[in-house]
Amino acid sequence: MLLTLLSHQWKAELRSSVFRKGLVLNMITGLLILYFGSVFLFLGFHIDDILAKAFPEQSPVALFNGALLYYFMIDLFFRFILQELPVLAVEPYLHLPIPKSKLVHFVLLKSVPSFFNLLPLLFLVPFMVSAVLPAYDTGVALVWLLALLAITLFNNFLLLYFKRQMSNKPLYTLAFGVAVTLLMVLEYLNALQLQEVSEAVFGSLLQQPWLIVVPVLLLAGVYLLNYLFLKVHTYPEELSVRKQSKVEGRDITFLNRFGEIGKLIELELKLVWRHKRPKSLVIMSVVFLFYGLMFYRSEGWMEGYAGLVFVGIFMTGMPMFNYGQFVPGWQSSHFDALLTRRISPYQFYAAKFWMFVSVVTLAFILTLPYGFLGYKIILINTAAFLFNIGVNVFVVFFFSVYNTRRLDLNKGSAFNWQGVGGHQLLMQLPTLLLPVLIYAPFGFMGVPYLGIAAIGLLGLIGFTLQKQLLQWSARWFVKHKYKLAASFRQD
Repeated sequence: MLLTLLSHQWKAELRSSVFRKGLVLNMITGLLILYFGSVFLFLGFHIDDILAKAFPEQSPVALFNGALLYYFMIDLFFRFILQELPVLAVEPYLHLPIPKSKLVHFVLLKSVPSFFNLLPLLFLVPFMVSAVLPAYDTGVALVWLLALLAITLFNNFLLLYFKRQMSNKPLYTLAFGVAVTLLMVLEYLNALQLQEVSEAVFGSLLQQPWLIVVPVLLLAGVYLLNYLFLKVHTYPEELSVRKQSKVEGRDITFLNRFGEIGKLIELELKLVWRHKRPKSLVIMSVVFLFYGLMFYRSEGWMEGYAGLVFVGIFMTGMPMFNYGQFVPGWQSSHFDALLTRRISPYQFYAAKFWMFVSVVTLAFILTLPYGFLGYKIILINTAAFLFNIGVNVFVVFFFSVYNTRRLDLNKGSAFNWQGVGGHQLLMQLPTLLLPVLIYAPFGFMGVPYLGIAAIGLLGLIGFTLQKQLLQWSARWFVKHKYKLAASFRQD
């Protein structure tokens, strides 16, 4: 039955118009996967030599084991931001004589061959061959590898469970994020040496291979947790979906998989691409990414932390600030028509939220090379990135209802003050200064990294509670939508 369901999914992908229209995009994605896969494969075969040259007095295997806990925590973070939930259209199968358990198992197993689960194989297997096998028996090396793969899959199913719980029980996900953050704080305060713990835990697998039962049991437990949750939520009454509005726009095919919100994002991207003013703002945002060359080369900025927090918020969030300061003015010319459509305010803001999360994530990735100038730049920019997607994006939504001036999208941004008002300045103050104020008391107490952690934690809490905050933004918009419509008609 699992093979039958897999064949149905494969045929649906091949026969869909999305697959044919997105063939070029799929080829580009495949080339990127091959490139990064080759990089990780190269590192897997040569990381033992790199570690031996950098730390000649220590064993490369012990050093590698000492970094594994950090790796799995970073893996959890990127899964939380990027990993999608595996889905299956269950309704067509519920009336057939197919055990519901098989449908649930298929949905869970569908997540196993993902990029996040396959990528570790490209450097774990070569490292085992080049470094672990020469020092230990073959059986011990295989047990060590299987334990790491079990923990990788444990991360996979753990994140899937918490992502499914985000909408119904966001406090569960919040507690999980707080626990991970607490580990980082304990590491910073030297109350818990994660490197030593990691080296002891994974080194014990090489000394006592029977300990593999621990990660296997953890994997089985989290798999069972997901299984029970999905089985309870596959009844027809649980699957009933409220009738949603239809939004036109199907040219950017890969966005169709995200439903109505994806189509709204597609329309927003078309608006940017087809009009001069939003396009010029995008170009300006790209230029702002190079401002780090001016700030980070100054010794005065690099010695402190508050200035770097300001720069981190500025650089990772500038695309969102530039475009978000005129929301919903971009739709001012057809705002009345927008109100007549069956598009809920929640959908409207959710589409902008995920578009902002995407561009801020891209800006954050593009600023990572600045980390070569100092490791703390990466830490601060990561906290700034979380703050932007968890707090500042909702600050932008709060001030959006005061943007009552109509915009002419065919005029450029240079020396164009149309639509600019005092609320834009008011919006910039909390978005840029609030994280600095959060950091300030920690800086005065001489614990700067706790201040950075507080900024990141606040952003993580906001991102976890995104559904509730988006609902609040939608209600705030409903209170002001008629005032906005009347203002846009007058200009």
